[in-house]
Amino acid sequence: MLLIRSATSGLFGFIDLGGEVVVPPQFHDVGPFATNGLAVARLDLESETGLGFIDRTGRTVVGPSFHQAEAFSSQGIAKVILDREQLFQHGFVDAKGRKVFASVFEYARSFDDSGLAMIRTPESTCGCIDIRGELVVPTLYDGIGAFAVNGLAKARRADFTGFIDVTGKEVLRPAFKTFDEFDACGLATFKGGNHRHGYMDASGEPRIPARYVEAAGFAKNGLAKVRIGEKWGFIDTAGNVAIDPVFDDLSSFCYAGFAVFLHTNNKWGCIDATGDVVIDPVYDDIDLSFDPQVLEVVRDGVRGYITKAGTWIGNYLR
Repeated sequence: MLLIRSATSGLFGFIDLGGEVVVPPQFHDVGPFATNGLAVARLDLESETGLGFIDRTGRTVVGPSFHQAEAFSSQGIAKVILDREQLFQHGFVDAKGRKVFASVFEYARSFDDSGLAMIRTPESTCGCIDIRGELVVPTLYDGIGAFAVNGLAKARRADFTGFIDVTGKEVLRPAFKTFDEFDACGLATFKGGNHRHGYMDASGEPRIPARYVEAAGFAKNGLAKVRIGEKWGFIDTAGNVAIDPVFDDLSSFCYAGFAVFLHTNNKWGCIDATGDVVIDPVYDDIDLSFDPQVLEVVRDGVRGYITKAGTWIGNYLR
């Protein structure tokens, strides 16, 4: 299912991977489909509570009920705000639009894959709840990041900046002044005293020395983009160069399993995990689409979709 927009009405619908219209444009806005097959859609443009949920056939599953709504988590729970007057009352609903639990919060983040959601109190302190709405990480912190694959989340308060586990136990206080959250491979970037970037493991010890001008987190394929001198390339989790630093600009590996690169012709293309060019650099823009195996591209002012083989599927604007 790929998003399209009517050039006349401005409404949104969907095409299939063959480029055929399967849901005619009829929605004022649509978000991506979650793992439960539902997407947030603006069903009523005039209403303050015009957001609901649709399925992949375009059928309305939950009618216009919410002022704000986010995509369903992997647990099948969506964060919503019921109306504008309750802007600071964030709650959670199931796939039928029913409240999962009665509690509402000053602010809440969607549930992550650990089954926890960060919430903020009126006093601006943060903690985490589970899918029952029970507080499992006490509201002691000024901020809490998402829990990574190793079960740790970055957290900070007055006398602590480090990592907590899913029970709220403070398990790691790295010696580095600047560090990021753990990535898909359980490593986190840090900035060393030499102002270079490296990677540490869950013990807080350096896994890869601080030797990069810039460094991003590892993708699931075990590669991370780094800047060496003026150019970007990729390293593996042992710190070995996997793809030579020859690119002026580069994304991480997340685009249908590819990384997007900027060519010297100022156009964008894609490489695979071996560094081979798989999508020629002829595009003005390349982005993620609603389907993880399809790329959204712009070429000569025309926005549309291509397959991983570079085959044109269809235009975004209809």
